[in-house]
Amino acid sequence: MKTILAGTDFTSSSLNACRYAALLAQKSNCKLTVFNLFLAPVLHSNSGLYGISYASVKKTSETRISKLIEKLLAEFPGLKINALATSGAFEDELAAFLGRHKIECVVMGLESKSRISKFIWGSHGVKIAGKIETPVIIVPEKYRVHKINTILLAVDNAEKLHTTSLKNVEKFAEACKSVIKPLHIRTPDEVIVAAKNSWLKLNGEKKEVEVFKSNNIESGLKKYCLAEKTDLVAVISKKHSVVYNLFNESVTKRVAFAARVPVMAIHE
Repeated sequence: MKTILAGTDFTSSSLNACRYAALLAQKSNCKLTVFNLFLAPVLHSNSGLYGISYASVKKTSETRISKLIEKLLAEFPGLKINALATSGAFEDELAAFLGRHKIECVVMGLESKSRISKFIWGSHGVKIAGKIETPVIIVPEKYRVHKINTILLAVDNAEKLHTTSLKNVEKFAEACKSVIKPLHIRTPDEVIVAAKNSWLKLNGEKKEVEVFKSNNIESGLKKYCLAEKTDLVAVISKKHSVVYNLFNESVTKRVAFAARVPVMAIHE
């Protein structure tokens, strides 16, 4: 059985992401692992010794995760769920866990911030989005009505659309019993404009790639998501493509805030 990994630091945004991950795990018949990376205590002896033990901090983390699991099981009965509490560098611990388990996706929360602070704030989710082979789903804190009926697949019509990563989206949609809607955001600086509309074969069904004009990708996704029923935005990262630039930290953040729905980053 595959696993969905949900990171939490017990903030409101990360707890919301764990609820979303629980929904995905239940719908796709996956196991859910709740992951907490706690800070190991730093001991000082110059002006006195701080008697905080590693075991004590780890125990606190495990206790909080246990309470979280109880709440998730009350909301999602029958969910297969376990916990992982550890310390160390986030990227290293994540890489080690991914190497040992078959991970369907990693789910991280995105905390709501003001218009100014959100551009200087960083999160583990946006730092790893599009940079690891496993899909990363970033869940905005204010996205609380969790559902996964419609997946918006953002594609670049100047690139090959039939890729290995596309199969990952199809498999994810099939497991969650979701519908995929392919969309191309056409911006003014686009050099290549296709003479005919593009088509994709998704889970055996031929679908036209809808074209939506906007000044930039972020605002285009925001407007489309507000106008149409969208529960998740999936973007495939491909080197040298237009959408590849979505996966630097600042732009990924802007897309996640703008879309107002979870954003799945898939690295090819």
